[in-house]
Amino acid sequence: MRIAILHGSNDGYGASRVLLDHARAMVRLGHTVSVVVPSDGPLGAAVEHEDGIDLTVDKKLIVLRKSRLRDAFKIPTLPAQALNADFVVVWTLALALYVPILEIRRKKYYVAVHELLDSFTGGLLVRVFLSHSKASVTACSQAVATWLSRNGVAANRVDVVYPILEPPVPTLKLDPSSHVIGVVGRINGHKGHIEVCKAFQSHLSHRADWRLLLAGGPYPGQEAALEDLLEVVRADDRIQYVGEVTSFTDIAQAVDVVACFPTRPEPFGLVPLEAWRYGKLAVGYADGGAREVLEIVGGIGVPRPTGDASAVIAEAIERALLVAENGNATMSKAAVLPLFSSRQVEDSLARAIAGERV
Repeated sequence: MRIAILHGSNDGYGASRVLLDHARAMVRLGHTVSVVVPSDGPLGAAVEHEDGIDLTVDKKLIVLRKSRLRDAFKIPTLPAQALNADFVVVWTLALALYVPILEIRRKKYYVAVHELLDSFTGGLLVRVFLSHSKASVTACSQAVATWLSRNGVAANRVDVVYPILEPPVPTLKLDPSSHVIGVVGRINGHKGHIEVCKAFQSHLSHRADWRLLLAGGPYPGQEAALEDLLEVVRADDRIQYVGEVTSFTDIAQAVDVVACFPTRPEPFGLVPLEAWRYGKLAVGYADGGAREVLEIVGGIGVPRPTGDASAVIAEAIERALLVAENGNATMSKAAVLPLFSSRQVEDSLARAIAGERV
């Protein structure tokens, strides 16, 4: 079967990283996959070396983003890859405008949801584009599945599909003299980079030998968030911004613990999961999909405060470094890997493509 995946970005983070895993799983199931994205980027470079997967840049692809709200008023047309495909995957709600077109053309499809937009606008998006459809839906976490259910998507249409996780990678042991906190993710003002910086500067200023390493890059239209971050970075020589990375792998050896303190609940906790793979302890807010992952991998989860978060973040980071120094207490391979196996993903995708209910 020819499968087309419509995706709104071409980076190496979150949903893009999981997309590549799922595309590979589809190939193992006997399908060929065409990925359509709106711009060039790291995902395209990764796909170049994959058998059975190709990637096309279609700059006319309509992607719903707050930074480009005017695009919501455009009329989408299906890319040639989707028109010629036997099956289409709408990858994230950012491509939701294509759902009515697929319905009109009676194309078989499913929607892969990697968002947790617990707001009136987010709920409206789900109710308008998903709740009345009969197509299968995959959710990246139980938290997302619950959110979809609250907004009218029948529970038997939704299958929770975690990403595939490779076996743990041996890493250097924590250097007793090293205290490097890593923050990695898209630079968009919501992933917690600035929040961790502020906690580091206001409550950990006495830790002269501690370092904060920031990684990530902005989407087009989000460059202002990077400028805001760089202004904070320039004020403290203990903080280093390393720019765009393809994944946590790029900084794994350089950090001792990973801080995950986004400004709103995340749909999934991919960074804590990848940190576990490299033997690094993750600490973050215990809400959204990240809560599931922190519990699974043995990370440290703290409640999200209602007021100023700096003191809470600083205290959590100190606690995480202390735990790491005393012997990282993350969960074993036997407890984690079965939940993120290729077989689990392949079975779920086979159900979604067949339109089976869960």
